[in-house]
Amino acid sequence: MSDSNRSRALRSRAVRVSAERVFELVRHLTERDREIALALYEHQLLTTDQLTLLFFSSSRRAQDRLRFLFDERVVDRFYPPRPHGLGKPQAHWLLDEGGAILVAASLKLERKQLGWQRRDDWGSYPQLVHRLEVNRFVTDLIAATLEDGLLGVSEWWGSRSCSGRLSGQERYSRPVPDTGFFLETARGPIECYLEWDRGTETLERLGNKVALYRHAEVHSPPERAPVNVLFVVPTQRRLRALADALAADDERRSKIRGYRFESKWPPAAVLDSELAAGGPLASVWQSLAGSTDRGRLCDLPARTELAPIELARCLGRRSAPRRRRPRSQSSPSPKQSVSRLRRQPRSSGCANSCWPRRAAILTQPPGAIEALGERPRPRGRLTAAGPVGIGP
Repeated sequence: MSDSNRSRALRSRAVRVSAERVFELVRHLTERDREIALALYEHQLLTTDQLTLLFFSSSRRAQDRLRFLFDERVVDRFYPPRPHGLGKPQAHWLLDEGGAILVAASLKLERKQLGWQRRDDWGSYPQLVHRLEVNRFVTDLIAATLEDGLLGVSEWWGSRSCSGRLSGQERYSRPVPDTGFFLETARGPIECYLEWDRGTETLERLGNKVALYRHAEVHSPPERAPVNVLFVVPTQRRLRALADALAADDERRSKIRGYRFESKWPPAAVLDSELAAGGPLASVWQSLAGSTDRGRLCDLPARTELAPIELARCLGRRSAPRRRRPRSQSSPSPKQSVSRLRRQPRSSGCANSCWPRRAAILTQPPGAIEALGERPRPRGRLTAAGPVGIGP
């Protein structure tokens, strides 16, 4: 972009962002706009394709609306570097100051309590590729479930929310997953937490993550339902390091007199190359507990005590059925989808009813998470009541 075009683009945006201006803007915003802002707050950044997958029925509608939100400083965007000859990368969207004020109001927080700061260096940020790959995994999973009439992703959480869900009253030595989600199946929702390893950490630190999850399980309430911990690693060596760390933890606990521990949080792992070749729903996941058998995500232990969610309410299914799957990209521009960060009360069993609980998770201390209450226990088949709101 030339200097003249760049200055013209900057002049077209709102120069000053204040709470008064945002509240004046509110009457021009839709529920979908609020949900987009909440999603970017939770997952940091999403591409145009990902936002299209989650919130729009066409790329043109997405581009037009995102341009409006960009002009009003609700969202910001950047274009990551790309090798010459591969064309212009798609826009990567993140929260802007106007969106932060909107999110704080939606969560009933003061702006300074939000814990968000504008970042201008995303294009060179060391964790950019990691963040994109984590989000791409979940959006690839959402896209894959659209072709399966029995599966769907009903919720998607960022690191902040995941850590709160896994931790009890303790605030120390708690795992901080990269992301988490509910995969809806006929048996019930499967609660998963993902650790995405790019080979940049030492083997010791990688193994310590296994111990942190075991620590969280040991100190979780006895009634805590099982969860599934997923690891994606780049090499066989790092896969063996995870298995060795799990075996060492089991051996250490077995030597404690009078102590018997049977884990209900089964860890599974996959090589990133196998995941890329087969996809997230393929039979590529192997247990770290010694078994060499491969399985699918949908075969992991489910939370059968939770009420089912109608698949039509799952992520990626709210817009027109003709939606195209996001295009693949070799550069760090993943096709991803976002979890709805605000949902309506589950009076009728819709997937969006987790929104009040979702907002509470973001505003309550970690120790309050288990007291918030999950989805109701099943009482027969649940049906949706009315159209899905696309707001937070």
